[in-house]
Amino acid sequence: MKHWLKEPLLHFLVAGGLLFAVYNWLNAEVGNEPHVVRITAAEVNWLRETWSRQWQRPPSEPELRGMVADYLKEVLLAREARELGLEENDTVVRRRLAQKMEFLLQDTAQLAEPPEEELYQFYNSRRELYVEPAHISFNQIFFKDETSAQQSLQELVTNKTAVHGDQTLLERDFARIDQQTLANLFGHEFAEVLFTLEPGQWHGPVTSAYGFHLVWINEQQVAQLRPFDEVRTQVLNDWYRSRQDVINEQYFAGLLEKYDVVVEESVKPLIGSLPGFVP
Repeated sequence: MKHWLKEPLLHFLVAGGLLFAVYNWLNAEVGNEPHVVRITAAEVNWLRETWSRQWQRPPSEPELRGMVADYLKEVLLAREARELGLEENDTVVRRRLAQKMEFLLQDTAQLAEPPEEELYQFYNSRRELYVEPAHISFNQIFFKDETSAQQSLQELVTNKTAVHGDQTLLERDFARIDQQTLANLFGHEFAEVLFTLEPGQWHGPVTSAYGFHLVWINEQQVAQLRPFDEVRTQVLNDWYRSRQDVINEQYFAGLLEKYDVVVEESVKPLIGSLPGFVP
């Protein structure tokens, strides 16, 4: 008898039986009260705290009563809608429920901040994300035709005379502008050429989407990695997002194991690439 009492299998069966009994009792209670709606003190506290966070003060007694009344109406209407099956085939409801699950997963992913060493390793493994792009500062003089631009360049180089160029809405001076932004303004060819020019002298004519330009490079800075301390907040946010992606994939894989997903043959190629899905 003592031997059986010490048997782990017996302990497991007893614990399982108790859990099964509790589960049946709880579900029987719910089943016997299909039209019972309970408003608990915890829910009232949640309403009060939500109000306080939004308005930076606790609600007054009339405001709290109004919130509880509105919450009760919402619960009753939602219960009635479910009984009528109004949530079935409703895209808005389905997306809202899926969104709430995503919010729950996000809250789980951000419970704790990683150790500093792990965060620094994350930074080192993704250094390309924290590189400050190369930038350039320059002055430009615009010309509608290439011949005028070439003649004016000779004047600038030999005589150092003032050259005004043709009228344009373009700015003359640009400070610390990166190559992508420059390409958006003048075109990719113009941007590529400018980043190859030597500072401290006039160059040109350089062709852009607008016409021709004489360009004086004031300063050019190559791309460089930003220090960890400077981008720590960004690294932490990226770490959270990366962790969230892993949690989402693991959770979704678990759902694919939990549910039998049955799809038509013509649909299988469309979802066969999902992680964890076995057509």
